Amino acid sequence: MADTCRITRMSTEKGLWPANEADDGSTFITRTFYTLSKAVDEALNLERDLSHSLAWDPASTDIQDAAEAKWQDCLSLSGEIFTAPPASALDKPLQRMSMLLHFLIESTGPEEARRFQQLYFENQELFTAEDGDCQALLQTGARQVNALIELSLAAEAQNFLPI
Repeated sequence: MADTCRITRMSTEKGLWPANEADDGSTFITRTFYTLSKAVDEALNLERDLSHSLAWDPASTDIQDAAEAKWQDCLSLSGEIFTAPPASALDKPLQRMSMLLHFLIESTGPEEARRFQQLYFENQELFTAEDGDCQALLQTGARQVNALIELSLAAEAQNFLPI
């Protein structure tokens, strides 16, 4: 019997904190953005699994379904963030990053994704915060912006490979 390659990822549940844990100064937007960043990382990992040379295998259908579900979860979380009323000044940069991630996930090609990335670089001061924890979340978001651009470019390159 042949050995099979198994790819597994640890999945995290949505982090819904009890009210007493929210007393640490974090807001709904901060907590939800943290959950969003974990979900984006999980979706990116699933996409990387799909780019593996065995992605053509019918057994990868579960990975494709999981990736699509995770991207939908990301869109839902980002929507919750940028529609929530900001509770502090620290929430605004997180809302902007959330909106940027939302638009990048929904982008239809690398040109559109690059345009969003360019807007990010031109307006980087809108994506900064003096709070260290908030800034760390924003840096994670910036890393994810770059990863989404790379994913978009890789998807375009695969579509143009000669068969």
